Amino acid sequence: MSRYTWTTLVLRICVLAGLGGVVGCKQQIVFEPGDHAKVMTASLPPNLESNVHDTIMPPLVDRPGGGLGPATVLDPTRPPRFMTLRECIAIALEQGNVGGQNPNQFGFGSEQLPGFNFGLNNSTDSIRAFAIDPGYNQASIERSLSRFDVRWLSSMTWQKVDQPVAAQFLSFQQQRDAASFNTSLVKPLPSGGYAGVTFSVDYSKFASGANQAGFVNPNYTPRVQFSFEQPLLQLFGVEVNQITPANLAPRSQLIQGVGPTGGTGGIVQGGTDGILIARIRSDQSRSQFEASVNYLLANVETAYWNLYAAYYNLYAREEGLRQSYEGYRFTAARVPNIDPPQQLDQARAQLELFRGQVIATRGQVLESERQLRKLLGLRSDDGQRIVPADEPNLAPFSPDFYEAAQEAVTYRPELMLARQEVKIQQLNLLLARNLRRPNLTSFAQYDVAGLGTRLDGSELIGAGGTTPGNAFASLGNNQFNSWTLGLRLDMPIGFRDANAQVRQQTMTLTRNYLQLRDAELKAVEYLIQKHRRVAESYALIGPARARREALQQFVARVRIRIEIGSFQSADYFNYLQVQRDLADSIAQEFQFIAQYNSALAEFEFAKGTIQRYNSITMAEGPLPQFVRERAADHERARVEAAIKLRERPATDPTPHSPPHNLGPAGPAPGGLPQLLNLPAAPDLNAVPQPEVRPGVPAPLPQPQPMAVPVPVPGPGAAAPRPLPMVQPGPVANPAGTPEPGSFFTPSGTVTVPRFQPIAPMTNPVPVPEGGPSSARPTVPPLSTPDASGIPASLPPSGAPPVNVSQ
Repeated sequence: MSRYTWTTLVLRICVLAGLGGVVGCKQQIVFEPGDHAKVMTASLPPNLESNVHDTIMPPLVDRPGGGLGPATVLDPTRPPRFMTLRECIAIALEQGNVGGQNPNQFGFGSEQLPGFNFGLNNSTDSIRAFAIDPGYNQASIERSLSRFDVRWLSSMTWQKVDQPVAAQFLSFQQQRDAASFNTSLVKPLPSGGYAGVTFSVDYSKFASGANQAGFVNPNYTPRVQFSFEQPLLQLFGVEVNQITPANLAPRSQLIQGVGPTGGTGGIVQGGTDGILIARIRSDQSRSQFEASVNYLLANVETAYWNLYAAYYNLYAREEGLRQSYEGYRFTAARVPNIDPPQQLDQARAQLELFRGQVIATRGQVLESERQLRKLLGLRSDDGQRIVPADEPNLAPFSPDFYEAAQEAVTYRPELMLARQEVKIQQLNLLLARNLRRPNLTSFAQYDVAGLGTRLDGSELIGAGGTTPGNAFASLGNNQFNSWTLGLRLDMPIGFRDANAQVRQQTMTLTRNYLQLRDAELKAVEYLIQKHRRVAESYALIGPARARREALQQFVARVRIRIEIGSFQSADYFNYLQVQRDLADSIAQEFQFIAQYNSALAEFEFAKGTIQRYNSITMAEGPLPQFVRERAADHERARVEAAIKLRERPATDPTPHSPPHNLGPAGPAPGGLPQLLNLPAAPDLNAVPQPEVRPGVPAPLPQPQPMAVPVPVPGPGAAAPRPLPMVQPGPVANPAGTPEPGSFFTPSGTVTVPRFQPIAPMTNPVPVPEGGPSSARPTVPPLSTPDASGIPASLPPSGAPPVNVSQ
């Protein structure tokens, strides 16, 4: 081989090895613009990464909302903040908390503080914290891939040797100056071996006594060495090396200091898994993230409808308080002449009962709001109170159970985690079986060397041109070649450890597979529970509504009897019980409505499709340009626009009864005036139809309206006054919004929203109104003479009539 050809070959090999060292097996991780923006908006303190010696100080608790502090049952007045369910979900996905992860109890936030196990915190439920976990595990893939990156090893040493020797003719070898330069490029191969090229230069300058004829002193020995190693049995092949962890990967026997680099040690943790297992672990992290998001969505929806039911429970108790107060006034007017005095005590006890219930339900509203705020990551002392603005879904839902079961076993993230764990154990079993093979390694080495007294100048120097001069020129002549071939065997007799690992891994695989099958069965059984709960919660709405309507009819007939002057003392005991039952029935009806909407969300959770149910899609990397606007801001703008479009005049157009004079009860010309502002009777003529939606099962047949007898006034009685009717109102009424806290403080008249009548007994479950409605009936305020919920002074028996306006 000519000098030019050999020099060109060496240069090409060095250039290719250098490019491999620079490029590596994979492109380096790039800081994407989306990642940069996310880091910059993570509300991190400035210089948090660099100020390692600064003390992490506790924060200062600010005073939002004017410093009023959190609302209490004694101080509930806060301006309302109308919020839709979509806005709640958008806020929760940005800054919320998962909350409790009990599949049988949703809607509650977690009170537990995060814990640390001397490393990564895995106990937090903050979405801004655990959303980093998939990226953390994605970086583990890079660590595993780095095992096959080209390594560059380089060293330079200087040495002075001066050792005594017994043989004087060898003393020159023990007295010399030495230096050595060594640089290598080593590429771990996907098949488990190593390929490398090494360039080295050794320098030696012996003592003056070594100046003998034919001895090159000083001398430079440049060398180019090519190495190759490959396992032949154990850890041979591409697949097995993609599942081999870094601590089990083979090390180079020819090049010192070369071994696996992919996560053999690190600041965060020790050796990493193989490439395939690291990718599966990353998928598991994504599945775990999806499972946490599913719990977050289910908790937010349940907490939202719990708050909705709590507000209606408060409304029912306030309505009971108002009616009990009117009943107390009515009884106080009758006691001196008609009714016995103990009826006034009963009326007072009823009033105090409802007063206590109003206070208790205020606390329930505040606690329900606090649970929702915990899930949304909002403080409870921001000076506002959250008011649900969405209409509940009352359309019947009859899903195909077997299609839902197929979706559950396919899309539940917990089952995906279990399947991925089985796949990991399959790969580990494959690796364990490979480790039962003998460790037989082949290696080869070939080097080219040169010799000279210097590194530049002519190739030959001295008298007659017999002394080597330029060492690199001698290297290029390819005069000195050495090669090595060999095999190395390391085999334990009996393979007891390897066989035991195979048995352990086989049992681990069997155990994980049985766990997977059991988890799939549990997922189907859990779906059965939620499927039944959907049907049950919907069926309970009909009887609850029928009970409420019947009690309303009873109250309406009592009012008519008062108007026509036929009210008897014996009827008062039934009326007291009906007051309590009516308040309970209103609260129970809307509790069932909230439970039905929560059951729909829990059913989607059981199927693993709750993200699709709420139009949520998981994406990796930076957000596309058309969705970079924050979802919470977008939903807030939609709510504000909807409120603006649905404004109505501040004057309440709802008809009210005229003022009346409070006087002794009994027959009077024209009949008794109306003393009780009773709820409106249901409208039996207007029958709403459910909204037809694509993909929603058709509603049940519409029941026929029930005939209600119309009472006829007695002789001499005046014509009955028209009952107050509820005008369909918008979701919110900024122009006519009552004073802050009006949802807590009773003030005025409250009427129950109209619902469709119940079906005959042949079809006891009525079809509720379908779909969200843009005209949600608002709850007018209630009030009593003072803020405590009872009149400042109760009229004594026999007190003169007092003019009180309704």
